[in-house]
Amino acid sequence: MNERNNVNFLTKYYAKLKGFAIRIRYSEYLTDALRNTLAIIIPLIVLAYFGQLVAGISISIGAMFMSLCDIPGNRRDKLSGAIAAILSLAITSFIISLSLASPYIVAVSVVLITFLFSMLSVFGNRLSIIGLIGTALIAFTLGLHPKQPLVFSTYIVTGAAWYTLISLTQIYLWPYRSLHHAIFEAIQGTVALMELRASAYHEGVNLREFNAQNITLHLKLNARQELIRSLLLRDRIAMSAENKPGKKLLAAALDIIDLYEQVTAIHHDYGEIRAALTSSNTLPKILETISLLSRKLEYSAVQFSNAKSSAFDGIPQQHIENNISELLVISATLPLEEGNLLSGIAKNLKDISEIVERLSVGYQLALPDTAIIETEIYKDFIPEPPFNWQNILSQFSFRSPVFRFALRLSLLCLVAIMPTLLFPDQRYSYWLLLTVVIVNRPSFGLTRKRNTQRLWGTLIGLLIGLLLAFASVSLQLGLAALGLMGFFLFNRTHYMWGVACITVMVVLALNVYHGHVSQIISDRLLFTLIGCGLSYVSIFIFPIWETPRIKTLISDCLTASRHYLFCVASERKGFLNYHYRTKLARKDAYISFAFLSEALQSIKKEPLARAVDLSGLEDIQVLIYQSNGAIAALSLAKEADYAVSNEAFEKCLNNLDYCIAAAPSVDLTALIGDEQNKIHSKILLSMLTQRLKAYFN
Repeated sequence: MNERNNVNFLTKYYAKLKGFAIRIRYSEYLTDALRNTLAIIIPLIVLAYFGQLVAGISISIGAMFMSLCDIPGNRRDKLSGAIAAILSLAITSFIISLSLASPYIVAVSVVLITFLFSMLSVFGNRLSIIGLIGTALIAFTLGLHPKQPLVFSTYIVTGAAWYTLISLTQIYLWPYRSLHHAIFEAIQGTVALMELRASAYHEGVNLREFNAQNITLHLKLNARQELIRSLLLRDRIAMSAENKPGKKLLAAALDIIDLYEQVTAIHHDYGEIRAALTSSNTLPKILETISLLSRKLEYSAVQFSNAKSSAFDGIPQQHIENNISELLVISATLPLEEGNLLSGIAKNLKDISEIVERLSVGYQLALPDTAIIETEIYKDFIPEPPFNWQNILSQFSFRSPVFRFALRLSLLCLVAIMPTLLFPDQRYSYWLLLTVVIVNRPSFGLTRKRNTQRLWGTLIGLLIGLLLAFASVSLQLGLAALGLMGFFLFNRTHYMWGVACITVMVVLALNVYHGHVSQIISDRLLFTLIGCGLSYVSIFIFPIWETPRIKTLISDCLTASRHYLFCVASERKGFLNYHYRTKLARKDAYISFAFLSEALQSIKKEPLARAVDLSGLEDIQVLIYQSNGAIAALSLAKEADYAVSNEAFEKCLNNLDYCIAAAPSVDLTALIGDEQNKIHSKILLSMLTQRLKAYFN
């Protein structure tokens, strides 16, 4: 038994490592990390060669901070974001360096800048990151203690402009680069989901663990699909009717989203499938077909990343089609219920196969029909622009999480700068401020997670840095550059390893520049520990808990699912204009579910979680997820394959109405529902919504 467990562990670890290697190799992280590293060290090397080391350091810092603001986006987003980032860096560097003559002015400036920049999150993720990076520059300005504010600010802006020139040149030369990589990641995530769902056909699968992994993948895929929508649908040039590359990418994006719907559609319970089809010996053929489709889909992900046009030659499409045909033939020989079950699975695999085939050729053979561009219906799917003056003004209230977080971070930064103001000779005290700015997050769970990652990453980096600090100067500088590149490589995907890499870079670079490696390591460790401790304690000042608003999120999620079902029912009744409304309702249902799931992840780490029934909340979460999957199955199924009466639809809608009405007053301390281990396929959605209703009685 132990030997088999070890083999399974090694197999899973190898698969995880392989997936990570593929993702890094073909995603934009590696090329971006190389670009950012070169953009930072080139000015430093050139200016140091001409004896202008201080100017080189300042310009490189400006380039580094600008690179941290540079998240994926289209040309317009990149340009507007660059302007906002340069302004924020200019304001921070000039005001803080100008106020250094008076500790009191420094304190006031830090509080005001931190508060205002934290409020930028009202405008969306891009400006939220710009505000965070603008705040983090305070720490570097205090650490460098420049004597000439205007000169220092000019250096920072010069470095930011230098990086911006590189970034904008890249986006104008390769406008769809980020979109190709976003599609790559979405396809990779869909491959992982297909492989996970295939595993449920095996006996002994823990359904609770399976559902948890399912939902985790759903969150990742939902985020990637939103990124694709943002990159593509908000790009007016790409969405013009005459733009052929844009039409091809739009078709790919639509197929990826439709493929996700096909994969997540729940037609039957896996336990029922195993029990019904084991005797027919068709489960191995189903698993083989899913495996072939996964491998082919994985190839198409790489193709989108590399923009190649070669056809997939590893597994012929005919092989997959033959497997599906065999399953359909066998289904005709089985008793009625088992035959319908197998036939439904085979038809689902056929639909998936057709989408995978289109993605595998990358739309190189023919230009797809994307009439959606001409009708401009796509604009309804664009993520809502966050700018609205009424929404902004309404945030200046203690009821607003953004406002409370801005107040909390401002007070925390005021405390964090005290060692720098009281002990100006302490060389590395600014690390305390840097730690609290980077680690502190609005929610309790995310702040605790960041704390843990920051601490472990720092410890690993300090240990590696200490071992390398006795190498030659040239080797230390080379390794420091690699550490910087590693930081950019892992910062967005594996934060702990990103922290370890940047810590190695800091230790080696400062050891070459200042020496005294023992002081560098001790101060880095000390101020990281204090900063993480302050961040943890500060969560209880103007706290932002997810537990009190979980009822609202459940109600919103149920409402979105109910609207999704209503659109599907209307479309099946012959209202053809509901087709695109169904797609839009599906998007809203998935986004609402993502909000609920993210809140539940945070609740599990909150002190208030002891007052709620977490197991019951997880059951409600799973039932909503399964209901959305069952609704998707109804949307995809043809009337002849899946006849549903008006009474059945009404019953499901009424069940959801009951849940929505009862959600605000439900007792979260004791949620009791039906058992989750059996689902009858004939009344799947009705059974799921009935189980949901039981939790709200």
